[in-house]
Amino acid sequence: MPKIGMSSSAMIVCPWIDALKTAAQHDFDAFEISCVFPSADPENTPSEIIDEARDIKEQTGMEICVHAPFFELNIAAYCQSIREESIRIIKKSIDLCAALDGDVVIAHNGDFTYTLAAGATKDNNPAMKIQWDYNIESLKRINDYANSKGITVCLENIGFNASSIDRCYEDLLEIRRGVGNSLQFTFDMGHARLSQGAGKGIDLLGDGIRHIHLTDNNNENDDHLPLGDGDYDYSEFTFFLNNFKYIITLEVIETSVDPKPVLRARDVLKKMLSA
Repeated sequence: MPKIGMSSSAMIVCPWIDALKTAAQHDFDAFEISCVFPSADPENTPSEIIDEARDIKEQTGMEICVHAPFFELNIAAYCQSIREESIRIIKKSIDLCAALDGDVVIAHNGDFTYTLAAGATKDNNPAMKIQWDYNIESLKRINDYANSKGITVCLENIGFNASSIDRCYEDLLEIRRGVGNSLQFTFDMGHARLSQGAGKGIDLLGDGIRHIHLTDNNNENDDHLPLGDGDYDYSEFTFFLNNFKYIITLEVIETSVDPKPVLRARDVLKKMLSA
């Protein structure tokens, strides 16, 4: 059975340390701190909270990873000040991960500022090419900083979002070539379903997949539902999931303090993987 993780987003309205305690009580193998304000602020985490989380990690053997903020940030912004602030905050997420003896920080690419015309690409639109280059430059700095701390940056596939820098798996591979091979991937299978499909992503990203996000949806929106609450049939990927040696985070998003949805998702996943 692979390592199954709970995201703090499953209890998004409470402080992440409370969600971590819940994950520990329910014997999750791993925990992902989703740096969504106000439940987690990577820049202003009191030292006593860090110490408490380290104690929980030591007592339980749970692995901890950190999802860097992406709302309100843009590492590909035209404005240098916005890019610099975005990079700075993501570096604070790396510091938080290092303080907790974690190994992985999940990050997103930046976004294109303007609505894209049909057929526009970085190869035929100079304005898009500027932001593409800014995105790679920012990721290089983020990745180098993470490497200096012994942290692996895992770039998450978005694909379905019209404003995201990455529009396809080939974009992710090109970005990795620009940043360096130490950059790895978080493969979000819910996102994959809404774009080019999970099978193609697994084939193309291959050994670069270092972390997985697993949720359900109805093939229309990125709903972040517990497994079993949508209509995603994961059965063709059970071999891949069963043999994945890193963390599979159930990235359920619930605006509550009730862990029952993510616990239900884990039950569905375990039943699926043992079938």
